[in-house]
Parts: sequence; C-alpha cells; structure tokens
Amino acid sequence: MRDTPLGKALHWSDAGRLDARALAIAALGMTVPVLAGLATGRPEIGFTIGLGAMLLTDAPTASDAGNIERPSPGSAIPPAALAVISATVICGAPSPWADIVMVLLAGCAAAISGYSRPVAVAAIRFVIYLVLSYTLLQSAGAHRGGAALIFGLGALWNIALRMLLTGPKAEPVETAPPARKPPTPAQLRAHWRKTMSQLAGWQFPIRVLLGLAAASVLRHLWLSHHSGWIVLTVALLTQRPIEPLPVKALQRALGTSLGVALTWAILVGAPSHVVLAVAICVLAAVATLLRPRSYLACAVVSTPVILLVIDLGKPIETALLTDRLAATAMGAAIVVAANLALDLMLKTTTPTTSKKGV
Repeated sequence: MRDTPLGKALHWSDAGRLDARALAIAALGMTVPVLAGLATGRPEIGFTIGLGAMLLTDAPTASDAGNIERPSPGSAIPPAALAVISATVICGAPSPWADIVMVLLAGCAAAISGYSRPVAVAAIRFVIYLVLSYTLLQSAGAHRGGAALIFGLGALWNIALRMLLTGPKAEPVETAPPARKPPTPAQLRAHWRKTMSQLAGWQFPIRVLLGLAAASVLRHLWLSHHSGWIVLTVALLTQRPIEPLPVKALQRALGTSLGVALTWAILVGAPSHVVLAVAICVLAAVATLLRPRSYLACAVVSTPVILLVIDLGKPIETALLTDRLAATAMGAAIVVAANLALDLMLKTTTPTTSKKGV
C-alpha cells in the first residue's frame, strides 16, 4: 500500500519538532495584514496582502529543485518582484497575447533552471509566482495595478518577517566532510550547454510550455467557469523530474476536493468578515506548517484560503466551487499527459537516459 501512488499520496512525513519561528512567521504573515484591513474598513486589502505572504511561503523551492538547501529569505525578493512586475505588464495586453507572453516567460525561466541549483530555485519560484500573480490580476479587472501593488506588499511582508524571525544558521558539526569547491561560472555554463544539447535537458521547459499553453486554451474555451484555476494547477504541479503519474498531482486533486468541501462549510458558518478573517488566518498558519509534512493535507487547508481571498466580495456559490474542482482535475490531467508524452519520447530517443531528468 505504501508503495502505490495512493499510499505515497497519503504518506505523512515526520518533519521533526514544531518550529516556533515557522509558526510565528505563518501566523503573523496573514493575521497582521487582515487585522489592519479590518481596522481600516478595507478587509479585501488586508486579505490580499496576507495571501501574498502565504503564497510566497508556499511556493515550491527545495523539493522541486532537486532537494537543495532552502535559500535565504532575501534571495526570494528578485524572482518574486520580477514575477509580479511581469504579470502586471502582460495583463495589460489583449487577452490571447497576454497568455502567450506569460507562457513564453515561464518557459524561458524553466529553460535556465538547469544552470545551477540557486538558479533552479529562483526560476521555479518565478514560474509559480508569475502564474499566481497573473491569475490574481486577471480576476482584478481594471484594478489590477492596485492589486499587483497590494499583492507585492504581501511578498515583502513575508520576506521581512523571515529576515526578522529567522535565527542564525547552526554551526556545522566537526565530523561533517569539508564542502566541495563550488564550480566556476565557466564550468556552469559548459555544463548547462551540454545538458541543453540533449532532449533530456529540454524536458522541463517543454512540459511547462505545453502544459501552460493547453491550460490557457482551455481557460479561453471555458471563460464562464472561472477557469484560471486550470493554469494555476498546471504551474503548481509541473516539477523538474518526470513522473508518469506524479504523486503531487494526485495529492492536489484529492486535497482540492476536500478543500472545496471545507470552503463550503466555512461559507455556511461564517456570518461576518470577522469570523471569515479568523478562519482564513488559522488555515493560512496551519497550511504553512503542514506543507513539509503532507502536501495533501496542506492542499486541503490552503484551498479555502486562496478561493476565499481571490473571490472576496463576490458571491461564492456551489457552482463556482464545482468549477474549481473540475479545473483542478483538468490541470492535473494536463500535467500527467505531458509527463507521459515526454517520458515516452525520452525512452524512444535516448533509451539509456534516466527518467529522473536533470
């Protein structure tokens, strides 16, 4: 059971004892902006800033870039800022062209992700944050400029909290082997050029391009159903290593299904903005703590936060929640199809190439 896709999806990781700093960052990241928004009579601004803080925390980093070390908080600023600025600029273009530019930018970032491990972290963060920002700004309509600024403030707020509350790094133990000399820029460029001369080196950018392009086409064919969620799902589930049946896709589908049901329960039991604010703040903190332990559980509690904040002030009916669920299934299917296609191509053209990609 444990080795089956369902068993892996339900697996709970023992991430060690609870980190008080992580709890404080998660709680303050959403709670402080929400309280400020309620106090000033602009709850939608507080919720959007809090969402920006939470999504930056949850953006895939080490796990999607080859189990590399978590980057410093300050290193998140350039890709996050560039993503928000890019999304703001391209959202002003006519509809089909905006999607095309978004897809090409994400593909370019994926193409350079193989240059080095720090670049991989920054590139993956850029892709996720670009699509998140683009999805949010598309729903903001004529107010997308203000929404981008508010969303960006959330990212800066998260980074500021992490810088203030993250303690100094632990000293390396004496028995640890000496660190290897890092490769030079010339060596990195040579390795990247060699990698990109083979199909295996292009598998990640190809899957990003194909997946986001297919999701964008479906979004335009399904405009009346709030289907930007399809594009967001594809961005979240497309990882660098190729898995014919990604466990993360199954976790996202199951988690969103349960998350939609939880969203409905919150809407039924939240008679005011204050009750809704409490629910969102609690869920945002819990989602951040659950992510290293279970992506499935994290998806369950983070889905209501994203749904409630993105659609704040709009009537959220059962049909909308059903649309989100269907969009998640479509996005997961696109990712699985792209993985299967590229995996088959790699086996056919380069039989000795490892399926794990680069």
